Amino acid sequence: MSDRGLESWTEGLTARERVRKIATTLTRPRSVEWVREEAGISSWQTAKDELEMLAEFGQVQPVDADGNTKYAPNYQRRYFSEIAELINEHTREELREQIADIQESIDEWCEEFDVESRVALESTLTDPDLTGEAIRERNRILRQWERYEDNKRLLGHALELYDDARSLHPGRNESSDSSLSVSQ
Repeated sequence: MSDRGLESWTEGLTARERVRKIATTLTRPRSVEWVREEAGISSWQTAKDELEMLAEFGQVQPVDADGNTKYAPNYQRRYFSEIAELINEHTREELREQIADIQESIDEWCEEFDVESRVALESTLTDPDLTGEAIRERNRILRQWERYEDNKRLLGHALELYDDARSLHPGRNESSDSSLSVSQ
């Protein structure tokens, strides 16, 4: 990463704020030293203190990795945060429409490749008639299909919790369809 690129995201942030930014976007367990380097700070102790504070508040989880402490994402908290964000930023109808869009794409892939599921598409990768390019294209679609299935599940959970979550968030109940049941 160039110094210019580093400055763009760190500009105006304190050392602790940079550690928080890095730590809350982790995708796998990382050491204090790794976080310190990514945050562009000189103090190992500052990074450690901030990570411990984030762990205390459930933002990250300390894990033992070969006798060393690393900090991992709190996937459960992220998942619930994503559900809350979907509920707070979208109407029930918008969530339903997103599910329909995802299913439409999946249906198109099923038709295009004459398969019934993602697993069935994956099983075609060893077809001797496929070119390397065709296999790579199917791999790309498989990755997208997996993301779509995950997003569809997330959207489904948001719909299931929609009314309860909206009732717990003052000022967010004004949506015209927030009182409709899932079946409507």
